[in-house]
Amino acid sequence: MPPPAPKPIVYLGPSLPLRLAEEVLRADYRPPVKRGDLPHRFDGVVIIIDGEFGQSLAVSPNEILRLLDSGTRVIGAASMGALRAAELWPCGMEGYGWIFEAYCDGRVNADDEVALMYSPFDFSPLTVPLINVRRWLEQLEIADQVDRVSSRRLFFLAREIFFADRTEDALWLAWEEEIGQVEARRLRFGMGGGITDAKGSDARLALTMASRTTTLGVDDERRQRAAEWRVDRAHWARAH
Repeated sequence: MPPPAPKPIVYLGPSLPLRLAEEVLRADYRPPVKRGDLPHRFDGVVIIIDGEFGQSLAVSPNEILRLLDSGTRVIGAASMGALRAAELWPCGMEGYGWIFEAYCDGRVNADDEVALMYSPFDFSPLTVPLINVRRWLEQLEIADQVDRVSSRRLFFLAREIFFADRTEDALWLAWEEEIGQVEARRLRFGMGGGITDAKGSDARLALTMASRTTTLGVDDERRQRAAEWRVDRAHWARAH
């Protein structure tokens, strides 16, 4: 009988509270990933949700490529995971969620849209990432709660606030000054209250997908795609 598969390794921070993540997937939960944190080999699943940007060097594509080459299933979503998955999906990394897809199709191209401030003690978010604002406004447009022009105005106002100062209170204050308290209140409660937590939703999705298939070799298409790209890996590395 083969030994049981090791628990998935998940790099998680402010995108989803640990207690909620554990309800979806039993795993070895670790802090946001930074360069040098990934194992060199792992006979299981590695899931990257959150990662460090400025305070430490970000996890590099080559570190993830090394894992993919060794046969490790690597999943990314929500934050740093979505960024790296959007770069490396042709090489076999799996990406899930709205944020991953938005980076893949070019709707979003700035890495700092997923940036936010969080508590160093429990990783709880202290500010609102711009990507959440973008997703919320898109949903308001789809629901005909706001027109395209107004949505763009609100987004630009949010973008002008430095990410470390972009608290929910700061956002609503800026928007109220632009569109008035009555209209701001209508938008605030028109979709059930508050700004959409796109990162949290995507993190849950990635954990759910990992929980469904946690054994190696279950995705033949992914393995074939990775094998095809390995022959051109030297060209990819030169381009990046």
